[in-house]
Amino acid sequence: MNRLPFLDGEQLMDDLFALGQIGRNEEGGIDRIAYGQTDLEGREWAEQCMVKAGLTVRRDSAGNTIGRYEGTENLPAILIGSHTDTVPSGGIYDGALGVLAGIACIRALHNSGQRLRHPVEIINFMAEEATMPGGTLGSLALVKTPDAALFEHPAWDGQPAREHISRAGIDLSRLHEALRKPESVAAFIELHVEQGETLELSQTSIGVVQGIVGIRRYAVSFFGHANHAGTTQMARRQDALVAAAPFILHVRDVAVEHDIVGTIGKVDVLPGASNVIPGRVDLSLEIRGLDEQVLDQAESALGLYAKSAGATFERISAKNAVQSDPKLLTALIEACQELEISYMEMPSGAGHDAMNMESLCPMAMLFVPSRDGISHAPGEYTAPEECIRGAQVLLAGLVRIDEMI
Repeated sequence: MNRLPFLDGEQLMDDLFALGQIGRNEEGGIDRIAYGQTDLEGREWAEQCMVKAGLTVRRDSAGNTIGRYEGTENLPAILIGSHTDTVPSGGIYDGALGVLAGIACIRALHNSGQRLRHPVEIINFMAEEATMPGGTLGSLALVKTPDAALFEHPAWDGQPAREHISRAGIDLSRLHEALRKPESVAAFIELHVEQGETLELSQTSIGVVQGIVGIRRYAVSFFGHANHAGTTQMARRQDALVAAAPFILHVRDVAVEHDIVGTIGKVDVLPGASNVIPGRVDLSLEIRGLDEQVLDQAESALGLYAKSAGATFERISAKNAVQSDPKLLTALIEACQELEISYMEMPSGAGHDAMNMESLCPMAMLFVPSRDGISHAPGEYTAPEECIRGAQVLLAGLVRIDEMI
């Protein structure tokens, strides 16, 4: 393996904090909502960084920024990417670190006069956050053209997503032009903050991501009989909320038993008056796990329990788990070992652009710690040394992947 070029960690952190000034609000959070003015300003700023680092920059028809660093051979590109849009009042690390660390890798190669066999493309994906319907719209456009009906759904502020997209100068009738041919891409790597506490609690610097969990959502309804709360004896009640309570606890037990996560995030009690016995309770249920067979087992257990209690149980959406490529995982693990940086293999409990890219090419991800597991908030923080270690592993992994594929 060739000697790694010097990666300027101080410049990386300067870039991260400079980008973090774009869209900063009075509370200290970042408002770079997809397709908005500050989002576009942040993207333009990142494009300037790409040019300074030696990349040739273009935007595709979905609004994704793509910076390309040519290789020495006529080979498909290795892609590194993430996003610079944020949730309302988000932090400076989520997404942005992955984009700027990718630029830092190319800056290191360019400053040392090195080129890899493969061309390398740094992608700043548009609209990763779920402020728009479904989220990850930019990376989705690379692998399939979204249904036009999706853009009629409301964005975070209630307006149809189409209106935000059109104001940003994107022509939805040309969205298909963003599609990438599989033969043009060799691999995809994404560096991201963990957004959880696993790395911090274990005092580990790098998470090598085994895959991104599958997410299944369900609508569950329990039925009783609404009646006067003051005049109906306890023994005569048919209280839908009392019927739902054991199920809520059962969700926790099933999740623990199957080593997944389960959440009831919304409870609607009807008719919703303090002096009326609940006649109906609607629950929103979500389970997440990396193994689809385990999710099947958990779903079956939950569905049987609900139906035995007289409830309806309906799956309303499902995103399959995606697995990281074993060869790419090996390269990233060897990069950690070479640099003597602590690592652990772990799943991603959150969705990322990488889950779309997996259908296009081999995919892998790296995580760096998030203090207290905080993300999507102004208190989001990853120590500079951890950000820099993540970028160093990304660079070492990139070089190894270039040699092995």
